[in-house]
Amino acid sequence: MTEGSRRGVTRGYVGSLILAAVIVAVALLVATWGLLSLGMDRDPVSSDGVVSWAAPLVLCFALAALALTLWQQAIALLRGQKTPVWGYFVAVSVGAYLLWSLGGNLAGMSIDDTWVSPFAAALVPIWGLTCLLFWAVLARRLYTDRPTPKWPWERTEEED
Repeated sequence: MTEGSRRGVTRGYVGSLILAAVIVAVALLVATWGLLSLGMDRDPVSSDGVVSWAAPLVLCFALAALALTLWQQAIALLRGQKTPVWGYFVAVSVGAYLLWSLGGNLAGMSIDDTWVSPFAAALVPIWGLTCLLFWAVLARRLYTDRPTPKWPWERTEEED
């Protein structure tokens, strides 16, 4: 990263980047849980008597916490901190696991579906990776002079 001045970004850019990061987290979650489900031949929530909206509601809270953490990370970057705030990464990652486990217990899920579930454990690296990707994209935008990446067909027009 260069030591020079920062490039400006708008709230809309940061908000759109947060939305994109949350969508990436959902995509990684669906893919990971799908592969775990296929490999283990079980569902993420296999407890009887749990209402069908409990798991999506807990995940929505975890995604909201992720979005809030990404906003805090963006503020830290905009204030000039050029390194990731690792405390945010760890807090939101472990927080997603704890939220799933505690929320699941309150909803009536068994211990096998919450605390010792590989589905719950998968939340930690997914949330951490999403935070790191968000930080990398925003830091590149703020602190480098590199232009916006272009598709190959966009580059060929400039060469003519």
